[in-house]
Amino acid sequence: MAEILRLVAGGLIALVCAYIGLIVKRRYKSRERIYTDARDYFVYFERELVGFKTTLPEINAKFVKQKAGEFSDFLIKYYAKTEQKNALSALKKEEKSLMEEALSGLGKTSFEEQIKYLKRWQSEYSEKAEKAATDNKKYGGMYFKLCVLLGIAAIILLA
Repeated sequence: MAEILRLVAGGLIALVCAYIGLIVKRRYKSRERIYTDARDYFVYFERELVGFKTTLPEINAKFVKQKAGEFSDFLIKYYAKTEQKNALSALKKEEKSLMEEALSGLGKTSFEEQIKYLKRWQSEYSEKAEKAATDNKKYGGMYFKLCVLLGIAAIILLA
């Protein structure tokens, strides 16, 4: 009876470890998606502004319609001035502030200055998206595998 209980306990610990690894992996994937969407937003914003002279609310509405995700939800809440309590949960507080700073300057300067502003944030978020993608490949899968191995070790130790 004690053997079976130890085996069951080991199995439960293994499941918990695998779940923790999955959460970490999802966080890295979410960071990559947020930064990629932010980069795409600034590229889209420039294209709409230069090509069609579209207004800020129209650009946001079109972008949100095209791209669903955490960044789009953040955009909706940011421009609606609602609470951002759980928005961009994969990012740190400083990274969220930087994102808000980037959005706060849109539509407030002359056309030429706005293009320079957009180029700056495009390059910033391109770099962040590339770094997040490499971190996701490098660490996301590694932490998941490590947690699964830790769970297997727990089964072996308890069995």
